[in-house]
Amino acid sequence: MLAFYTDGLIETPGTDLDDSIADLAHHLAQTGERDLDLLIDHLLRKAGTDGQRAEDIALLVPHDDVA
Repeated sequence: MLAFYTDGLIETPGTDLDDSIADLAHHLAQTGERDLDLLIDHLLRKAGTDGQRAEDIALLVPHDDVA
């Protein structure tokens, strides 16, 4: 899996950046065959996209739909 993201997805005040990156990597590694839309929704909810943020968030997870 390849994921492109901006720092707004992982940077949270008071949280160690290395811990945030490791947490993201853990979620991506556990995805397996799960629905990518559900994974992306989960990661965005976890990032706290409900209120105003100092950083923008972008997440791109390309996939191949070969049947």
